Amino acid sequence: MRNTISTLGGTRIDMAGNGIEAINRLEQRAYDIILCDYDLGGGKDGQQLLEEAKRRKLIKNSTIFMMVTAERSYERIVSAAELVPDDYLIKPFAGEVLRLRLERLAEKKSYFSPVFALMDTQNYRRAIQVCDDLLNSPNQYKLDLMRLKAEICLLLGDYDTAGKLYKQILAIREIPWARMGLAKSMYHQNNFGDAVNTFKQVTENAPNYMEAYDWLAKSHSAAGDEQAAQRALMAVTEKSPRMLQRRKMLGETAYRNDDLETARDSYEAVLEFGKHSALTSPEDYANLSRVYIDQGKCDQAMTVLKDARKTFKNSPESLLHGAVMDSLAYQKSGNTEAAEAALKQALENFEACDNKRGSVSLDIARACFQLGDEETGKKVIEDFVQNNHDDRKILLHAEDMFRKIGMHDKGKEIITNSSREVIDLNNQAAQMAQAGDLRGSAELLMQAVAKHQGNTAMALNAAHAILTYMQAHGWDEEWGKSAKEYLTTVKNQEPDNQKYLMLSDLFKETAKNHGLQI
Repeated sequence: MRNTISTLGGTRIDMAGNGIEAINRLEQRAYDIILCDYDLGGGKDGQQLLEEAKRRKLIKNSTIFMMVTAERSYERIVSAAELVPDDYLIKPFAGEVLRLRLERLAEKKSYFSPVFALMDTQNYRRAIQVCDDLLNSPNQYKLDLMRLKAEICLLLGDYDTAGKLYKQILAIREIPWARMGLAKSMYHQNNFGDAVNTFKQVTENAPNYMEAYDWLAKSHSAAGDEQAAQRALMAVTEKSPRMLQRRKMLGETAYRNDDLETARDSYEAVLEFGKHSALTSPEDYANLSRVYIDQGKCDQAMTVLKDARKTFKNSPESLLHGAVMDSLAYQKSGNTEAAEAALKQALENFEACDNKRGSVSLDIARACFQLGDEETGKKVIEDFVQNNHDDRKILLHAEDMFRKIGMHDKGKEIITNSSREVIDLNNQAAQMAQAGDLRGSAELLMQAVAKHQGNTAMALNAAHAILTYMQAHGWDEEWGKSAKEYLTTVKNQEPDNQKYLMLSDLFKETAKNHGLQI
């Protein structure tokens, strides 16, 4: 391969012997072209490498990523293509074929480079302007430009504009990705029924468009039909079984539907396919052990937890998950004394652990309620709900936890009361802003952030209030620092959060309007 690239004019060529080495190289420098074999031997395969690199943003938008594979089986090809490499080649192939493919991709990437450069710095508003400029000049990439602009609009939460763009594209040509984009805009505007019908249309017209099944499942779930969501996920998992996130989604959905066999199979697959992937976490082991506990298979649950501690070298997160699941397993097997000791350790770990996101809070609360410590369990749930008050999926998980331990009505009351406090505070801040008290609105939200430090939605609302105030009354150095801190906190937790992306752009624009370079 090195010789082939050299004959095509390549000068600085790095080789990696496996997926781990490839990730290390991507961490150290940016590449213009990446040729990745699907079969990387032991460890990560090409699919896992691409998934991790994209999630960690190790690949720029301008980088050409081409998958090379000898696998002709349908399953592997569709899995690789689903993760959106720019192109893929089936071995063996002639050097001339590679040259033509690379030249075509390089020409296209070059044309879009001004937009990509802005996207890489998260300057999305300016990126949209450049898309408009290019659309208003003669070009051969009109549909691609419209698609890119629509995708940026989705990122920024401008769902109405995105939907209109996708409709314009569909008026020119029926394309699955455009139909997908239209359905996403419907979903984000809470038009779940229309979204379900449109995603179904994509799956019927393009049965191998795997992402459509994922969104179909999300739309069914948002509409309250968890059984239909599970059916959609089971259908796509049969077609493409190696996507870890999809396996996790199926496990979660099946667990909510009390289909423990499917949940167990899905979580086992996550650990099997994710053995050498950075996308697995201690929570994945906890998910499987939880299913085993509910099935009364406590020995298997303990074995899974032992594997987690070994895999993650007793990291604080793995010790936390391990302790609380130990408590639940001991409870299930009737060893109350051991369960209480494990819960005590879990609560100590919980206080010391920085990463309290995901299911661990619900498991802690469940262990407390089942052992009769209702006060602690209620406090954990209140904090959890208040920090996630606007996340419907997480609130459904909380309701489901209460249902499974026979506390559905009481649990719903706790969730509702906990959410109301935060919602009322946000409403009060909004009313103050509407009445013209922008400073008071921002101050109230900043106080709320100090109280609910894990609430990303609150941090974003406070940042928005600060920026709104400074747009009207001028830049404030201290408040500017606070807004930046809030945005950085969200970025570290949810780098793809759509409101964060929009406010990050607004922060730069506000600073620029006041003569500051950020």
